[in-house]
Amino acid sequence: GRTECYRVLAKAITKGCSNPVNDYLKMVNKKKVVIRDINPKSISTQELYGYVNMSTREWKDGLLSFNMRELANMPDDNPKWIMLDGDLDANWIESMNSVMDDNRLLTLPSNERIRLLPHMKLIFEIRDLKFATPATATR
Repeated sequence: GRTECYRVLAKAITKGCSNPVNDYLKMVNKKKVVIRDINPKSISTQELYGYVNMSTREWKDGLLSFNMRELANMPDDNPKWIMLDGDLDANWIESMNSVMDDNRLLTLPSNERIRLLPHMKLIFEIRDLKFATPATATR
């Protein structure tokens, strides 16, 4: 299904071609695609984005914040895809709006900001947009 489609696409990009036809393919041609797959519906919003432990005042990364920072800090410009595989939910998708707009910036509850770099992509593997707000659907 959909999962197999993005895996085949990643392999095709890594294999490359002699004459890429668009700017994205020119940028990523023959580079290894790094993929992180996260199901945001299987965990709490705190487990996804992270949280401040109120008793110790320490920041605890979530799956998305950890993976996004790790990919952004990799020294290469290979394509990096964060697959969000699961139905949209207002509890987690609204915090993604600033990542999906022109800012391309994830702001965490700790006030840290992680930029989605040009070679990084968020890919939503969803069934439908039934629970998406107009602000989310237009991004």
